[in-house]
Amino acid sequence: MDLRQLRYLTAVVHERSVTRAAARLHMTQPPLSAAIAQLEAELGVALLERHGRGVEPTAAGEHLVARAAVLLRDLDDAAASVRAVGSGLQGRLAVAVGPGVGVDLLPALLEAYDVAAPEVDVELHDLAEPDALDRVRTGGCGVAVLYCARAADLERLHARELEVAMIRREPLVAVVPAAAELGETVSLPDLVPVAGLRWLAPLAHDGFPGLASRLQEAWDAAGGAPATRRHLSSVESALRLVAAGAGFAVVPSSAARGFAGSASVRSVPLAAPLAPVEAVAVWRRGERPSPVLTRFLRAALATPEPDRLAPEHARPRPSPEVEVRGAPATSHETP
Repeated sequence: MDLRQLRYLTAVVHERSVTRAAARLHMTQPPLSAAIAQLEAELGVALLERHGRGVEPTAAGEHLVARAAVLLRDLDDAAASVRAVGSGLQGRLAVAVGPGVGVDLLPALLEAYDVAAPEVDVELHDLAEPDALDRVRTGGCGVAVLYCARAADLERLHARELEVAMIRREPLVAVVPAAAELGETVSLPDLVPVAGLRWLAPLAHDGFPGLASRLQEAWDAAGGAPATRRHLSSVESALRLVAAGAGFAVVPSSAARGFAGSASVRSVPLAAPLAPVEAVAVWRRGERPSPVLTRFLRAALATPEPDRLAPEHARPRPSPEVEVRGAPATSHETP
């Protein structure tokens, strides 16, 4: 007894006619009758009663069709589930999230990914940048999303193990308490004498070209960073301290936008714009991305950049089919 025979029997019983069942199955009547006869011979019982008006199932035939309905439904469900997993529409994806990403960039990215793969179970792990890279390197997470000074520098440092792709570039802006008396733009030295405020500096990590290294370069060019500062590993914590009036920070523009509706925080463009930071996706080199990761990368690399970027930093808009290094070259179906 095989599934083909069960489908044939089910069609004959539903149609109450071998001729109509054969038409429904897009086959001729003789092989269909032969398959039913072979099934009856294997089971040693009659499954159909044949008469002038067609056929009727025997008690054994009715019982087998009822059991077959469960088997065939489970098989169809399994086939649909396998197709969904194989195309990245179902499954699990662990994402390492670097500091600052969760304020604005990550929600937008997840919204786009939910459109592409709404049934994928996404696990988010908030980690410092080096820990996020280690988690991807060891397979604990499939991908990391984080900020760095330059994607090219990060990829050069980890070229043997990790792939790095830029999601978007972002300008840096100063974030100050709303009550701070500042102009429409501000220079880094202007921020230092604001009464009672400390610079909330990002924590630096050896060997990682991140926001801390970008800001240290800017302070060095401005004559040196203030001696009074607090170091934080979380951009989100820095923004909350700014909102509480405890200091000022320089953050990616999208992180500042996350507090745009707050009456206690003000975003101020820098008079001498700093080189932008880059949000990147990082995944393991040398292995084929899973279907769920492939869909995530397509969503990430199709994320539009902020409109405020100067033309020299603008990234060309991606085509609908974004090529992901290491992913299959075949087209993916529209979800």
